[in-house]
Amino acid sequence: MTQEEKLYQERLHRSLERCEIHLSRIHSAQRRLSEIFDIDEEKYNSFTEDDISHLDQLIYRFSKLQDEIGSNTFKFLLIGLGEDIEGKAFKDMLNRLESLKIIISVGDWMRLREIRNMMAHEYPTFVQDTIEKLNLFYNSIPALEEVYMNIVGTIKNYNL
Repeated sequence: MTQEEKLYQERLHRSLERCEIHLSRIHSAQRRLSEIFDIDEEKYNSFTEDDISHLDQLIYRFSKLQDEIGSNTFKFLLIGLGEDIEGKAFKDMLNRLESLKIIISVGDWMRLREIRNMMAHEYPTFVQDTIEKLNLFYNSIPALEEVYMNIVGTIKNYNL
């Protein structure tokens, strides 16, 4: 293994460590919020400060996990697999990740990004819209976790 390959492998593993932290915080917040999902108007109107705090943590950690995977983990994984990603568009990398079965589809990954971006904006006056977005967001967490688990499985399979 060359020095450069070792460097990318170290970066991949540091990225995974950050992902693990985010995922751990996501699981913690999910446990605390399990009783309020799926949210309806009655539950929404009875949110406690703790509920809101855990929900904020959940949204923040989802965003951080999705960012870490998309910005770092994918790149270092593909390099570790011997892929030439120099000058490649992100969508080309996603296409390769789809063919490797790390992501289900490019469209699914893009939807996770859209959901992350959607959750960054708060419009508390549109209660029903907010409820729908929160439920969509919460129900998308397993898809993001599946991507992470596929990455971990690939790393084990290829001994990276």
